[in-house]
Amino acid sequence: MNNIFLISVNSVLIIFTIIIVGYILEKSKIFNSTFSQDISNLVVDIALPFSIFLSTQKYITKTNFLLLLKGTILIMIAILLCFVISISISKIFHVKKSIRSLFVNGFVNSNTLFVGLPLNLALFGSSSLPYFLCYFVANTIATWGIGIKLINYDNPEKIVSTNNSWKKLINIFTPPMWGFIIGLIMFFGDFQITGFLKTAFSYLANLVTPLSLIFLGLQLGQTKLSALKISGLDLFTQIGKFVISPLVMYIIIVIAQRLQLVTLQPIFIKTLVVQSATPMLTLLPVMASQSQLDVGFATRILTESLFLFPLAVIVIMLIL
Repeated sequence: MNNIFLISVNSVLIIFTIIIVGYILEKSKIFNSTFSQDISNLVVDIALPFSIFLSTQKYITKTNFLLLLKGTILIMIAILLCFVISISISKIFHVKKSIRSLFVNGFVNSNTLFVGLPLNLALFGSSSLPYFLCYFVANTIATWGIGIKLINYDNPEKIVSTNNSWKKLINIFTPPMWGFIIGLIMFFGDFQITGFLKTAFSYLANLVTPLSLIFLGLQLGQTKLSALKISGLDLFTQIGKFVISPLVMYIIIVIAQRLQLVTLQPIFIKTLVVQSATPMLTLLPVMASQSQLDVGFATRILTESLFLFPLAVIVIMLIL
């Protein structure tokens, strides 16, 4: 137990050390105001697609493909159940429309890009990447297929059109998702990247973890801590994100294994539960602004989740 605790704490400390570097860079004003956005674009549009592509090449095999597919289905079931729970809570407590969908998204969807991947690598190593990919795919579909649609629906000036529907569908196919899709196509075609291309892609993929964590530090450096006045609804959102979501994920896994529908390795189970307890989407305030919802609430719950997640991860690792 002590060894698990030390490993968990060490992994979180590694992550936070790099985040602090980003925080210091933001406060020192060495770079211009677009620096954090440039890092975000570099990670999401370049480094992460290559990382995910190489992961499919290395870790998805003919022997584990069916297992990974079953795992992805379990994740989708857990996420859908969390949507039902969070929407029900919002109705029971009559959450006002300007924050209702933000509450639901904060409760359910995870920040797999900037926190989930480096966290998983720090805790479980590269062998956990195929299991991370399962959660990444399910979370991306849930975010763009359901979560963002709920936010757009609450827009007081929403315009329902076929074009918007197509735009939401296209948004699912982000650069990281294309990295996954191309990797799958090459997997089914039994084609492997080798030689100088593999080395070059690896260099680009290795940018993901440090740049993601520096980006988080930059974001925290832009946040005014004096604005973090936790309300009752904030507390409900954080309980949903760090208690109910991982608990639902774990229960779904246990039920599936008891029914002998699937047998998951311990590292698979840990990856799914930990990913369900990563902080909220970094784009939540942006989407709130675009849909004319409560940007202050979105920013507040996102920042609170960034501060709370290290404690949540340590507790989950000790329990698991």
